[in-house]
Amino acid sequence: MAEKTRFKGTILGKELTITANESQAHMKAVFDLANAQLDKMQQAAPKLDDNQLLTLLAINALSDQLTMQVEKDKEN
Repeated sequence: MAEKTRFKGTILGKELTITANESQAHMKAVFDLANAQLDKMQQAAPKLDDNQLLTLLAINALSDQLTMQVEKDKEN
C-alpha cells in the first residue's frame, strides 16, 4: 500500500486538501476528471447549484463503480 500523501486540488473553484494513498499524478487526474464532468453537467443543467452538481457527480461515480463491480463479479 502506498504511503498517504496530502494533495491540494480545486473543485468548482474551491481549493481542497485531502489525504490519499494515491500519487499526486493520480489525484490530479481525478480532480481534472471531476471538474470536466462538473463542467458538462453545469452546461446541461445551468440552474443546478454547486451542492446539487456535487451530489449528482457522487451518484454517477457510485453508479459507475457498482456497474464495474457487477461486471467483475460476472467474470468470476
